Amino acid sequence: MGTILVFKLLTMPVVMTTATLAGRRFGPAVAGLILGLPIVSGPISVFVAIEQGVPFAQRAATGTLLGLIALAAYALAYGHAAQRLGWIGSLVCGLATTVVSVTLLNVVEIPEPAVIWVTCAAVAAVIWLCPGPGEPVARPPAPGWDLPARIAVATAFMLTVTVAAEAIGPAMTGMASTFPVMLSVMAPFTHRVEGRAAVVAMMRGCAEGLVTFALFFQVLRLLLGVLPPVAAYLIALAASLALALVVLLLQRRRAVAVR
Repeated sequence: MGTILVFKLLTMPVVMTTATLAGRRFGPAVAGLILGLPIVSGPISVFVAIEQGVPFAQRAATGTLLGLIALAAYALAYGHAAQRLGWIGSLVCGLATTVVSVTLLNVVEIPEPAVIWVTCAAVAAVIWLCPGPGEPVARPPAPGWDLPARIAVATAFMLTVTVAAEAIGPAMTGMASTFPVMLSVMAPFTHRVEGRAAVVAMMRGCAEGLVTFALFFQVLRLLLGVLPPVAAYLIALAASLALALVVLLLQRRRAVAVR
C-alpha cells in the first residue's frame, strides 16, 4: 500500500489542477465528467494487481463497481442538498449518504453476475434524478488561494482515507478506492466560489462520467486472468476513453441546445 499511497499523493496536484482549470475553461459539467473518470481507482487497480496479484485485482474490481453506487449516491445527495443548503450542509449530506450506502452494500449480498447491472441501474437513476442546475449567477473570479487550497485539502483528505483503508480485503479495497475524496474537495470549493448552479452541474457531470468508470472495471472483471494484465488494462482504458468522448459530445450538444 505504500507505493499506492505515494502515487495517490503525487497524483492529487495533477488531478485537482486539471479538473479545476477544465471547469473554469469548459464549465463545471466537464469538471464533473473528469472527476467521474477512474483517474485514481484505475491506477490503484494497477498497483494492486502488481503487489497483490491479478486474482486479487479482479475481485477488487467487483468491489469498485459496488463502490460506484455509493459515489453516485453522493453526487445525488449533494446536488439536491445544494438546492437549499450551503456547502457545509451539502457536504455533510453527501458524506452521510456515502456512509449509509456503503453500510447497506456491506449488508446486502448482491450476486456477482448482477453487480454490473445493479451499478448501471443506480448510475442511470442518479443521472435521471439529478436536479437541473438552473440559471447561473455571476460570480467574481476565483481568488489566488483557491487552487492551492484545493490541492492541499485533497492531499490531506486522500492521506487520511488511504491510511484508514490499509490492511483490508479485496472487496473493501475496491470500495475504498471510490471514496469521493476529490469530489468532496471540488464540490465545496465550486459551491462556495461559483455558486449553486455550478456545483449542481458538476454533480450531474460526475454522475454521467461514472458510466465510463463502470465500463472500465467491468472490462477488467471480464479480461483479467483471461488476457495478459497489460492487455486487459489497455483495452479497459481504451473503452472507457471512447465512452467518455461520447459523453462529452452529448454534454456539448445539450449545452448548445440549452442556449
